[in-house]
Amino acid sequence: MIQEFGAEHAFDNHFESHEAGEKDHLLHFTAAGCLARVTHVGGTDADAGDSGEVVELPRLADYPRRPARVTYLFSLGDQRFFLALDDRVSAPAGFAYESVSWLRHAEPQHLLFAAATASQLDRWYRDNRFCGRCGAPTELGPLSREIVCPECAKIVYPKICPGTICAVVRLADDPADDAIVLTRYAGRTTALWALVAGFTEIGEPLEDTVRREVREEVGLSVKNLRFYKSQPWSFTDTLMVGFWCEVDGDATITVDRSELKEARWFRRNEIPLERTNDRASLTGEMIERFRTMGRAAWE
Repeated sequence: MIQEFGAEHAFDNHFESHEAGEKDHLLHFTAAGCLARVTHVGGTDADAGDSGEVVELPRLADYPRRPARVTYLFSLGDQRFFLALDDRVSAPAGFAYESVSWLRHAEPQHLLFAAATASQLDRWYRDNRFCGRCGAPTELGPLSREIVCPECAKIVYPKICPGTICAVVRLADDPADDAIVLTRYAGRTTALWALVAGFTEIGEPLEDTVRREVREEVGLSVKNLRFYKSQPWSFTDTLMVGFWCEVDGDATITVDRSELKEARWFRRNEIPLERTNDRASLTGEMIERFRTMGRAAWE
């Protein structure tokens, strides 16, 4: 998955008030995406899963003029990452703004994780320039990753939205006939097959999110929920929590057409191979585990 890479790039999100050096990565975002230099470019559709792109992220030394507002983000091994909060910067030669969602298919993986995580923090900083309680301009906390209102003392921490990924399976007497529900979202030109997923609502345990989302999207009841693993998915400010579960009772799918284009049961040998090289997502990992391992994927 996107956050899984070698120990030489160990993620350290401990906040300190560092000063950026010439060799440190300095990221900048606009509505168009993240400043990056991409080579060996394939297709431009993020859903297409094209491979072969190599990405570079700018360092402070690359900028013709140092941005005015810079804050420390995190480190990956011995590489430190900072964020330029200026609305505009003098872009380094050879760099352009690239869609972060599209970049998730490029290499090296640790830089893709850095760009995605930095984009989440950039949105948070920009969305909280003014206090939501009194309207006063806010300030960055000097000793921790927080935004503080100097007028009313309100503190805001980074936004994280919990959500679930639900692998709904149907077990048969013959394991070769075990099946999984795959869905495709509506309104996308190219949509890969995926698992049922959704955000957790107010007052709702994660297990109830699974039951509700499965019922709403495909009209099924489920039982025997098993936690698999979690994943930070910074593209949507989400912490995704993966569950395996079994259909309970009638296995007839009723598709929510407002959200999904289609949904159906797939036996292991029927699952499309489009997720085979998906290194980024929890969805892709769980689909591939079921395709290659069957019920051993969670037992």
